[in-house]
Amino acid sequence: MAIRVGRDSTTALLVSPLTLDAIQAEATAAHAKHGPNSMLYGTDDRRFRILAEEVGEVARELNDAEIEKRPVDRVKLVKELIQVAAMAATWIEAAEGQ
Repeated sequence: MAIRVGRDSTTALLVSPLTLDAIQAEATAAHAKHGPNSMLYGTDDRRFRILAEEVGEVARELNDAEIEKRPVDRVKLVKELIQVAAMAATWIEAAEGQ
């Protein structure tokens, strides 16, 4: 089952269970790796810097592909986008006190 966001089916955004699972796995791995330094703890300013760093990695892949005149590495891009989504979702969890 996918999550449907939007007012009607023509504007709906579907997020597949596979994508949601990948985001959850990345968030869990990041928390396990960083422990008390993970996105769950600290200030919003620190969380923003972590999220911005992940977005920067997406930008790097897009820029590198353009500069090197090559196609974007979709595997790398998707990996980085999942990291962005995981950090954003973890920030939401922290903000909501989860």
